[in-house]
Amino acid sequence: MKTNPQTESKKPSFVIRVHLTDGSMESFTQNDEAEAQKLWDKIEPTRLFTSSRIVVAGKHSKSVYVTAQIVRVDFIQKSDACWEFPGGYSDIVELSEEDFRKNARLDQPEQMAKRNQPTPVGDLLVSFLKLHLAGGKPLFLMIEFPVKLPVENHSFMQFLLSKGGFHMRLCGGGIGVVNLGNLLGYTVYPGVPQLPADAWLAQPA
Repeated sequence: MKTNPQTESKKPSFVIRVHLTDGSMESFTQNDEAEAQKLWDKIEPTRLFTSSRIVVAGKHSKSVYVTAQIVRVDFIQKSDACWEFPGGYSDIVELSEEDFRKNARLDQPEQMAKRNQPTPVGDLLVSFLKLHLAGGKPLFLMIEFPVKLPVENHSFMQFLLSKGGFHMRLCGGGIGVVNLGNLLGYTVYPGVPQLPADAWLAQPA
């Protein structure tokens, strides 16, 4: 497919989107490729939300955001660069709600994988994750990871409840970094066989 060179040249080298807990989103662009690369190089996804604020400075403005009120920050650039995923995960990808329902087979419960279905240690397992975040809009993910020993299976839950940050590939291109400090809860399909001793046994309505 051919692209219009003029249209292509008008695309910014770097786009930053800040999503807030009130449901709003602010966008910023950097058109200088060298400056865009500098921005990218100094971003550390696991430490993005450790400061009390994030500051974005333009030619005529300065925007300051309280980290505790940021749900996620997206970084869109021309390249497909991505950081290594934490915790041994081989891929974390954002999905649309439609794709999530289709791939998790939520409308075909008879075909859904069961939580206690055995998978050999070391094999790759694909799970589908729905994150409930402050602001009311859920986030749908597909994650791919090698199956761990039973004693390690609670590590993902501990990671999600750590209030840190993690990154994902966006379905429209780019990378998003999620602030787990604003995670309200999550549901994973199919989930691991091992449960906390205080887990309640009940089916989704």
